[in-house]
Amino acid sequence: MINSKSNSDSNRLGLHYFQDTLHYSAQDLSVWLPELTRLNAAWVVLLSDSNRAIPENFITGLVEAGIQPIVHFKLQLPNAPSSSDLKPILSAYARWGVKHVVFFDKPNDSSSWSASGWSHQDLVERFIDRFLPLALEAQRNGLTPVFPPLMPGGSYWDTSFFKTSLQSLARRGQQHLLNTMAAGVYAYTYGHELSWGMGGPDKWIHSRPYLTPIGSEDQRGFNSYEWMGSLAASAGIKNMPFIQFGAGIKQPGSYYSPEVHAEMVEAMLSLINDVEELEAAHAIMACNFWLLAADPDSEEYSPSWVKAEGTVLPVVRVLAPATQKTNTPVRLPIQPDIQDSKTEETSAQASGFPIEHYLLLPVYEWGLADWHLDVTRPFVRKYKPTVGFSLAEAALARKVTIIGGEKDFSSEEINKLRDLGCLVDQITGDGTSIATQLLER
Repeated sequence: MINSKSNSDSNRLGLHYFQDTLHYSAQDLSVWLPELTRLNAAWVVLLSDSNRAIPENFITGLVEAGIQPIVHFKLQLPNAPSSSDLKPILSAYARWGVKHVVFFDKPNDSSSWSASGWSHQDLVERFIDRFLPLALEAQRNGLTPVFPPLMPGGSYWDTSFFKTSLQSLARRGQQHLLNTMAAGVYAYTYGHELSWGMGGPDKWIHSRPYLTPIGSEDQRGFNSYEWMGSLAASAGIKNMPFIQFGAGIKQPGSYYSPEVHAEMVEAMLSLINDVEELEAAHAIMACNFWLLAADPDSEEYSPSWVKAEGTVLPVVRVLAPATQKTNTPVRLPIQPDIQDSKTEETSAQASGFPIEHYLLLPVYEWGLADWHLDVTRPFVRKYKPTVGFSLAEAALARKVTIIGGEKDFSSEEINKLRDLGCLVDQITGDGTSIATQLLER
């Protein structure tokens, strides 16, 4: 178990990190941990792939600094990895000190589904079919699953989606999960005052799904957590904790001016921290603001708090008064696809494995299969793994890609790799099938 000086029990301030999975090197940690620390952040939202974990040294570095990672798997629907697929990653995250994992994003919005998946009936039931196994696997590994934040309003009205989801979980006998999980909410303001929707449905009794009468207010604002909390209470769930996402902006793609943004963030923090004045704020576990940093050529760069050229948004100087504008740029580390192998080796060694990635190929009595070498050549060129034929060598790697089935490597051998902490990705089939699967990696 990781020991840390976490201040997340009392500090609700969090930030979204880069909106990709390319900024998790040791160099990234050395750049951005000081930024999070000077902003007094207690939480940070990290995006995770479903086929590889965020490096251990990045996670433990945050935890040891008292910053709690919220790991978000933004999985596309209706396709999703199985619970067994995610088990080794979830187990690793739990060992490294992660406590909260979020599965999926905005499942009530058509953009989160394939066209065919969205058009089928029983949308909520089909979503719960995919969410529930992952949530239970997270619990088995000692993690708190977080019901994904819904798109306020959304293609399928968010309050209706949430209410029906709770009913589905209750009908499936998942009362323990309901009483122990957290829920995510987007804290977009949509240009409303921060008081918009305060009091929830108990106050705004005339608001209905898809209908907000003139003179009424709804959940599409900073206080969406109150509306979801009321639905949870009606379902018999006491004190469901909520994690806010996307705070500080109007909505995706629509932002306040830098000066207004700073005032908005200050006001939001005042609201959620004054729990004696606003009793409902007790339900907020973390309020995650958009956005610590982004690549200069990305669409998220404009609202990012810390810029590559060395400037910062006014909110940074408000939260960290000692911060001054500087002409020294933040040095963004080189991305993994163009890093040389020495950087990967250093990262692997920092995480406790001397090898970053090992491609394990089978050896037969008659020798090597030439077609294995042929179909894996594009994969090797792209990812530059260490290629070999030894299980003992593979056990030294953080990630192991295995080519071959049960006749090549027994389940006991593969499980031994997983028990050692390796992230194992096994690919089976004939030459064409293996080539196709490798292209999808």
